[in-house]
Amino acid sequence: MCGKTVLDLGQEGHPSIAPFFDWLLGPVRMALLDAAISLGIADILAEADDPDEIAARLKTHPGNTRTFLDALVALGLAEKRRGRYANTPLASRYLRRESPTYMGGLVENLKRIQHRNLPHLTELLESGPPPVAREDRLDGDVQWKRSARDLACYQRAGMAELAADIVASLPESPKLRRMLDFGGGPGIIGLGILTRFPVMRGALTDLPAVIEVAREEIEAAGMAGRVELYPGDYNTASFGSGYDLVWASHNLYYAKDLEGLLARVLDALHPGGVFISFHEGLTGERTKPPFYILSRVSLALEGQDVSFEAGEIARAALDAGFLSLETRTCDTPMGEVRVDILRKAGCLGEAAA
Repeated sequence: MCGKTVLDLGQEGHPSIAPFFDWLLGPVRMALLDAAISLGIADILAEADDPDEIAARLKTHPGNTRTFLDALVALGLAEKRRGRYANTPLASRYLRRESPTYMGGLVENLKRIQHRNLPHLTELLESGPPPVAREDRLDGDVQWKRSARDLACYQRAGMAELAADIVASLPESPKLRRMLDFGGGPGIIGLGILTRFPVMRGALTDLPAVIEVAREEIEAAGMAGRVELYPGDYNTASFGSGYDLVWASHNLYYAKDLEGLLARVLDALHPGGVFISFHEGLTGERTKPPFYILSRVSLALEGQDVSFEAGEIARAALDAGFLSLETRTCDTPMGEVRVDILRKAGCLGEAAA
């Protein structure tokens, strides 16, 4: 009989050493992905499968090009059959530059945010948070204008559909007629909800530079007549009123007075209206979920620790005057998210319906 032997070099009752070797591969995987994006490999593999032709197009060393392509196969970004290479569905959908769900720009942006302080980690432990350049501040318009188009691709890659599913699951959904995409960025989530509910009208608020990207997306979707735009800092600017639904996902970090801001959201809702918060919720004394802790450690080291603890937003909303709370959890590609559904006192009337 033949069997598979699993060797983890951990004595009985002791942890395996396997995690160390997996962690060592992290920089290798990132370097391969980075090179695949910068070289436009997915676009080339859509047109050429011969490694020598691929090397000629790239103007690279043929032998090393084969080694690189084999590594992309191991990574899951390419397939190899009889010496020929092709994209995997993953690469075709997310790394073709012409794809509406192209993730290359988002990866580059997140890499800059998440990795920029890692080479200096021990120095920052000694010195404390350094000055942060204006273009790297999370509460400034430079960062978000730069990333808005990349964020649109991410929202198209499933987030908009997920948001529409959550809204559709609400008992109030048949009566929803007007919604606000709060801090909605490029607006794809709001458009996804409006597409699911053809009788609904929408509004979007965000920084002026981001609103310009949202305006283009809304016009391209043919929904300019269904969406109002409110440019400005949501801490001080008007974002309208008379809503049945307000959706806010991963954007309440910049509230200067969270309870006060949520009180304004409450005032903007019709009686019986619904506010949905889609944010992480840290647990384990701010050590879990691992994705949010690890992906944001670089930001935290420079004094930009923006993550919410579990229940923090819900408590602020209830203190602001919301009547009730329903909480769900949702698995996403970036880890578990807490969905807090808060309701205003009253009942959505037939006029609003």
